[in-house]
Amino acid sequence: MSFQDILAGLWFSVNSVKGKSALQLSRELGCQYKTAWVLLMKMREAISTRRFRMMLEGEIHIDGKYAGGHIKPENRKEDRVDRRRAENQNFKRLTILTLMEKTPFGRGREQTLTRVVRSEDSNEAVNAA
Repeated sequence: MSFQDILAGLWFSVNSVKGKSALQLSRELGCQYKTAWVLLMKMREAISTRRFRMMLEGEIHIDGKYAGGHIKPENRKEDRVDRRRAENQNFKRLTILTLMEKTPFGRGREQTLTRVVRSEDSNEAVNAA
């Protein structure tokens, strides 16, 4: 690909609100699907490696969300098991942490990082903060 096509792909990807699919990017650039997919993956990898090394300073707000791991309970109450007990858990639930650096009086840009960890009280969560 030419350098102009790579820059155009970067521009299309960054300026899309909800992300850019490789199929849409291939249509916009006039290239093959695999070429657009590789370009998007390389851009995402470069951004993620930079974000992984970022350090937050000052006042930091942390919020978490549990995702996945839902098991549909049995219909009859007497057939249900207590999912709060350790032996009845499936360990597929993950915690998504959002760490946001607050800047005083709106100076500078607020930085936001996201991390996926097993649980809020694990060492991973402490290291993410």
